[in-house]
Amino acid sequence: MSGFPAVRYWPIGPLVSAATVGSLTWLTSLVYFQEKRLILVVGLVALIALVLLDRLQGARTDQPGSGWFRAYLSLVPCFFFLVYVYLENVFGYFDWAAMFMHVDAGVLTPSVVLEYLMNTGSTILIIAAGLFGLGALKARGTLTRGLDVALMAFFLAANPMLTRPIAAAIHPNPLHDFLSKQFVDVTSLTKPAETASATAAPKNLIHIFIESAERTYMNEAEFGDVMGPLLEFDRRGVSATNMVQLAYTNNSISGMVAANCGTPLLISFFTTRQYLEENSQFLPGLTCLGDVLKARGYQQNFITGWPLNFTGQGTFYSTHGYSSLFGGSEVVAAIAGRGNAFGADDAEVLDMSFGVLRRVQRDGKPFSLTIAVSGGHAMDGYLTDKCIGKTGLPPQTPNILHAVKCTNMLIADFIHKAEAAGLMRNTVLALQSDHLSAPSTVTDRLNNYERRNFFSLSGDGIPSKTYTGLAGTIDIFPTILDALGVPLSNDQAALGVSLLGDRPTLSRALGQDQFDDAIYAEDVLVRSFWQLKPTRTAVASEAESR
Repeated sequence: MSGFPAVRYWPIGPLVSAATVGSLTWLTSLVYFQEKRLILVVGLVALIALVLLDRLQGARTDQPGSGWFRAYLSLVPCFFFLVYVYLENVFGYFDWAAMFMHVDAGVLTPSVVLEYLMNTGSTILIIAAGLFGLGALKARGTLTRGLDVALMAFFLAANPMLTRPIAAAIHPNPLHDFLSKQFVDVTSLTKPAETASATAAPKNLIHIFIESAERTYMNEAEFGDVMGPLLEFDRRGVSATNMVQLAYTNNSISGMVAANCGTPLLISFFTTRQYLEENSQFLPGLTCLGDVLKARGYQQNFITGWPLNFTGQGTFYSTHGYSSLFGGSEVVAAIAGRGNAFGADDAEVLDMSFGVLRRVQRDGKPFSLTIAVSGGHAMDGYLTDKCIGKTGLPPQTPNILHAVKCTNMLIADFIHKAEAAGLMRNTVLALQSDHLSAPSTVTDRLNNYERRNFFSLSGDGIPSKTYTGLAGTIDIFPTILDALGVPLSNDQAALGVSLLGDRPTLSRALGQDQFDDAIYAEDVLVRSFWQLKPTRTAVASEAESR
C-alpha cells in the first residue's frame, strides 16, 4: 500500500482515524446496538486511542517490505464482516438458506437490484471508507502487526456469517429432531378414498398475499389509515391479531410455503439445489394446500406481479397442483399493460385476476385463485399510477405508506367488484401479509411497536372471531383446510394448528423463542421435504419420456 505517503502528515492522521472509526462505529450500530449513546462512547474511546497511538508511533510504517497480503491481515475479514452488516441492514436479517434460495431459484430483476444499490449507496460508500481507512492506517504504521491480528480476530469472531454455521457444526442442538415429532403428515388427504368423501359442493378459495402489509400498520395514530380499506373484511370472519414471524418465514417465498404447507421453509443446500435445478421440483416431498385441493378436483391458478422464476415461486406452485401460472410478463401481455420495474403492478395483477375469477366461476368447477401483490415491497414501495393523488394521505407521507394503502384500496375494490358480480358465492377469502416489512423508510416507526403479521379469513359459514393467541403463518394452512371443510386430525396439519378451533398453536405452547430454536436446529424433516415422493417420481419420469 505504497500509495498512502501523504497520510503520514499530522493533520491527515486524525482525519483518517476519525473517518475509519466513525464508519465502522456507524455500520456496527446499525445491526448490533439499539442504544446509540453506548456505541457513540465506544467509538469516541476508540478514536482517541487511535489518535494517541498514531502520535506515539511517530507515523512509522509497519514492516513496509513484508508484502501486501501479510501487511493487511484485517482487511479481508473486515470486508466480509461489512458484507454481513450491509445485508442485515438492507434486508433485516442474514440467512444462508434464504440467500441460497434467492441465488438458486431466482433473484430480483436487474432493475430492482440496481434500485437497491442506489437506495443504499450511502451505506456502500461508508463501507468503502472503512476499508480504505484501515488500509491507510496500516500504511501509516498506526495499526501495528499486533493490532492488525487483533482486528482480524475481532472481525472473524463478530461475523455471524461464519460463527453461526461453525457453532452449529461444533455444538449439535438437542432440538434437532423436535419438530419431526410434532409434524402431522396430511398426505392421506390426497388419496382417492378421501377425495370420494368430499362434499358435493366444495367451497372455492381466493387467497391474496399482500407484500409486507403487516398488522402493525393498523396503528392509525402512527401510520394513518393505510390498512383502512381491509378493515371490513378483517371484521367479517377470523382475525388473527397476534401472528408472529417465525424463523425461516421472513421473505416472500418462505411466507408462501408457511401459509400453503404449514412449515417454515427448511433448506438443505445441496439437496435443494438438485431438485430445483435438475428436477424442477420445489419441496416435492411435502404435501401442501395445492396437493390436497388438486386431489379434490380444484382448478388452481396463481397470479403475481413478480416473474415466476423469482425465488422459485412458479416452481413451487407448479410442483403443488397449480396448472395455471401467470407472472409479471404474462400478466402485462395478457392485459396489454405497461408493467413496472419488476413485472406487473398491482392494478394489472388484480385486473387479470378478476378476469380469471370470472372464467373459473363460469366453468362451475371448484377453484382456488392465489394472488400475490407487491406494492408494499421495501425499500420505498411501488405506487401504482392508478393511485397517484388518490390515497388520501398527506403529501409528505413516505411513499411506502402511499403504496401500502394503494394496494389495499385495489384489493378492496377487487373484492367489492367480485361481490357485485356474484363471483364470491360459496367462496372463502384469505387475506394475509406474506411477512413483516423488510427495512424501509418507516422501519424505525414500525419498531416502536410489537410487530405482527396480518391474517383475515372470511366467507360463508366462517364465524366472526378474533384469535388473540400466539400464532404464526404456518397456522394458516390448517385454518384454510378447516374452512374449506377438509377433515383434519386434531385440528393440525404439518406444524400448524387451525385457528377456527380451540387447540393452542405450537407457537403458543412453546413460545416463539423455543419454537425458533427448534426450527434453526431441525435436520430431520428437511431431508424428506426435498426428496421426490413415489407418485411425483412417476410423473417426472413420464414427463421426461414425452
